[in-house]
Amino acid sequence: MTKPLSISTLPLLSDSVSKPNYDLEATGCGIVHIGPGAFHRAHQAYYTEKALVYGGDWRIHGVSMRSASLKEALSTQDNLYALCIVDNEPETHIIGAIKTLSTLAHDREDIVAALVNKQTKIVTLTVTEKGYCLNAQGHLDTDHPDIKADLVTPETPVSAVGLIVQALAQRKQAGYADITIISCDNVSDNGKKLQKAVTEFANKTDESLGQWITENIAFPCTMVDSITPATEDSFKANVAAELGLTDNWPIQREAFTQWVVEDNFSGPRPAWDKVGVTFTHDVSFFEKAKLRILNGTHSTLAYIGLLLGKETVFDAMRTPAIKQLIQTMLKEEIVPSLCSDNEHADSGTQDFDLNAYAQDIVKRYENKHIRHLLSQIAWDGSQKIPFRILDTVRDNLKAKRNIDLLCSAVAAWCLFVNNKARLNETITDPLDSMLRATAKSVDFQAIELAKKLLSLETMFAELSVNTTFKEKVLEKVNQLLSILSHENSNEGQQGSAPTTLTESSLDSLKGTA
Repeated sequence: MTKPLSISTLPLLSDSVSKPNYDLEATGCGIVHIGPGAFHRAHQAYYTEKALVYGGDWRIHGVSMRSASLKEALSTQDNLYALCIVDNEPETHIIGAIKTLSTLAHDREDIVAALVNKQTKIVTLTVTEKGYCLNAQGHLDTDHPDIKADLVTPETPVSAVGLIVQALAQRKQAGYADITIISCDNVSDNGKKLQKAVTEFANKTDESLGQWITENIAFPCTMVDSITPATEDSFKANVAAELGLTDNWPIQREAFTQWVVEDNFSGPRPAWDKVGVTFTHDVSFFEKAKLRILNGTHSTLAYIGLLLGKETVFDAMRTPAIKQLIQTMLKEEIVPSLCSDNEHADSGTQDFDLNAYAQDIVKRYENKHIRHLLSQIAWDGSQKIPFRILDTVRDNLKAKRNIDLLCSAVAAWCLFVNNKARLNETITDPLDSMLRATAKSVDFQAIELAKKLLSLETMFAELSVNTTFKEKVLEKVNQLLSILSHENSNEGQQGSAPTTLTESSLDSLKGTA
């Protein structure tokens, strides 16, 4: 039986595998990370791993708010894991940056102690858009079940926001203000949104605490970028064969990786600047470009591709019509929405070539070595679409630019919801129950469902009453239904899974400005 990856078995690895080159056991924690999923382990933990070479107690205490699966998987391997860079020139790194893993249900006291510890100088988060518990107006959602519960029992929070406020209250009492809270989620102005959620929650419990947080605690904005596919059993087997050791949860990502951080800290930080992290006074343009160019087309690929029966990003991009759709969307609708920003950007962003970045994105999607599941990208559509698609729609409507393909993406999401509901399959989305119930209430009629979904103020805000936008999306739903080949005409009217998309269909979706 193969030995597990661990500190004691590191010497068994071949020289081709990069290993931690600092003292794993002597190096302490200075970071608490909430939400240690695959992206964090492939991105922020990777940068921290590289920075540990320059010294400092900057290992990570990972905190899972719900699941204990990662803690259990890595417990036998000293929290080490393999990160595989999947490209034409592959690399394998053993990451030791995560020293401790805890789960809120079982380790609450340890987690709070770590957050309050004087040695902890940074808290990072990857909790997805829904973890911020904000409403459509950008304020703390006091009707959110977790927030309601935390306001009643703030001593045992179940939300990341409540947990942070609890820790900051204790740090205020202890006089430990030198801590920086860093959002690493794909949310526009993520630091500002996190700060708003935290301070508004604090103000509801103790206004003096809210004031102290505002005056002392930095919440820098960030932009993160690297495609990180889910770990599958076949990948695990390949990693085990390469290592000669068992890794219960290895991860993979593409070679490209980027982390842009606002240079606004309450205290010290690791030597991230020496290992490729970009520090700037204005993250907004970087993160807006990434959200729109990468994430916007990612979601479009997911919903269009799944309608066509495609499984991965690479599979979708091998379909000429889809590739052309994405390229046209970038050229005619997404990049133009960013150009006016770039003209007025500060010296740190004015040389950023949007068209080159867009071309690089298309090349990254065509990486045959990356198996990035469209079904994974499609998760939490009700939370992602507002940031990835709808903000671009708003800007284009204001400037009287084209929104046809942006609306096609929204239309494809509506059909995706309808198909999942009709098949009685769970939708990985916080609105799962409501979405499926709504589809059932209209007997899975795609157009009627789209009308109801577009009226959701919590998702579409003012666009829920914007006639131009709603009519355009409904037009695209009709066009998608008419151009997709179905098993029979009755199923076609219900928006069932399509099988083919022709080149000529792109022209009908593209429309005119």
